[in-house]
Amino acid sequence: MLKINNLSCLKGKKEILKSLSFNISKTRATLLLGKSGSGKTTLLRCIAQLESEYQGEISYKGQPINKLSPKKRSQTIGFISQSFALFPHMNILDNCAKALAILYKLSKEEAYAQTKETLRLLDIENLALSMPSQLSGGQQQRAAIARALVLKPSFLLFDEPTSALDPENTKRFMQIVRDLLAAKTGVIIASHDMQFASQFLDAVYFLEEGKFVESYDAAKEEVIPREGKIHRFLSMN
Repeated sequence: MLKINNLSCLKGKKEILKSLSFNISKTRATLLLGKSGSGKTTLLRCIAQLESEYQGEISYKGQPINKLSPKKRSQTIGFISQSFALFPHMNILDNCAKALAILYKLSKEEAYAQTKETLRLLDIENLALSMPSQLSGGQQQRAAIARALVLKPSFLLFDEPTSALDPENTKRFMQIVRDLLAAKTGVIIASHDMQFASQFLDAVYFLEEGKFVESYDAAKEEVIPREGKIHRFLSMN
């Protein structure tokens, strides 16, 4: 269980996140909903330790994430940004193998072998020697997932994962999420996509001005309350 306790984040004088507390399971998708500017991306970046100026605690198995070594941290959290953030000067194989070789002190051959297996699982092994600029949006996304997944993290964080995808690649991404959950990799998704979000209503948190104003847990409630913000969001055209 990934635990977030009393998390707040300031940027300048503006409080972006306000005393958030919740737990994230490895067996269910956790969905973050809310308008642009509500704090979803900042929350993901805090969990991924890409924002260091936060208060509160983010822990896994009783250990604060910010106290872990880089290797342990990479085994706990993987983050896939909206832009995918692939290194433009490296082919896909090197993009995915570089951190693996450094953190695990592997030879290039060992890192390549493990990376190729991950690329195969995501059906992009044939793109190993391609440059990011040669790939479609869906292919770049799978490459970014492979780069995180090769480090075997317990949780993967996705920021607006379907914003640049066509319907076919959105459907493919949905299956990737289901496969990750089946393999006991926790998934945390920030999304504006109503159709996509409606497929992963295990645990849902609605953010507004940096605060949780509503939540839904499928294990405790049969249906989402019709009068709430989550229902209205999912019903928008």
